[in-house]
Amino acid sequence: MGSVKRTGPTVLTGGTGELCYRMALRRIRGILLRLTRHRTAAILVGVVLAAPAVWFKVGTHLDAWWIDGLSLILLATGLALIWTGLTGPSPDWLDE
Repeated sequence: MGSVKRTGPTVLTGGTGELCYRMALRRIRGILLRLTRHRTAAILVGVVLAAPAVWFKVGTHLDAWWIDGLSLILLATGLALIWTGLTGPSPDWLDE
């Protein structure tokens, strides 16, 4: 564990020069959340993510464990984006 140094807009850990992985995960999450508000874009990105995953499972005979995991994540994310694009984002709460 190293000390956290703030240099400008990035957060560096331990003096190694690597961007903190939590920041990258937060940005990816933010991009996905903003993407769900645009239905057409959500469907298109969902198809782009799901198509290679299906191809890895059906079209190829690669049996590496990491390919199975990656295709599962891509397929699940792609199908979730397609579903959100078709049905619209659900509200956070209901006013009654």
